[in-house]
Amino acid sequence: MTLLLALVLLLTGSGCSATSKYMTPSPAGPASLAAAGDMATVVFIRPSGFAGSQRATVLDGQGRFLGDSLPESYFAVKVPPGEHVFISWAENTGALRATLAAGKVYFVEVSPKMGAFSARVHLLAITPRASSWKKLDEWIAESKAYVPDEVHGQAYLASRKNDVAERIRRANEALNKDYSRDELDERTLLPTDSR
Repeated sequence: MTLLLALVLLLTGSGCSATSKYMTPSPAGPASLAAAGDMATVVFIRPSGFAGSQRATVLDGQGRFLGDSLPESYFAVKVPPGEHVFISWAENTGALRATLAAGKVYFVEVSPKMGAFSARVHLLAITPRASSWKKLDEWIAESKAYVPDEVHGQAYLASRKNDVAERIRRANEALNKDYSRDELDERTLLPTDSR
């Protein structure tokens, strides 16, 4: 019974809240969500406080550190237009594919779910097709903005090169073989899915 209680407390976020030495609170808040003319902006938002003691590292399919997702927070990154794979690193490896246009802003929900020993984290596309689309303004208003320290976060990933390569392999396998058609649709951003 004690082990079960400890697991529930860990997953629901009782106790300490997740932190990351690679994330800094943003003084700009929602202003950080502005589009950039020659780049696409991708906002990773984790509206839930579930698994509050756990952070999820988000990287791209090339192993670039994008940020650590913390409970009830969001961060924005600029990426070149075109094809991308985004990966969440938690107990599992979550993946999302995106085709992005320059000068547009896209949104991805970082969604923790109950796992065996810690939360599993999924990346879900926030699109006009998804019920989350209508919740987006509320989620942003109720979440704290952060800015990633990409240099130090990338140095950390470089120190775990083999682990990063394995996460990229798992993400590609999930996108190409493991996800059902419906799961893949939930994990796909199209150029027109911008705001």
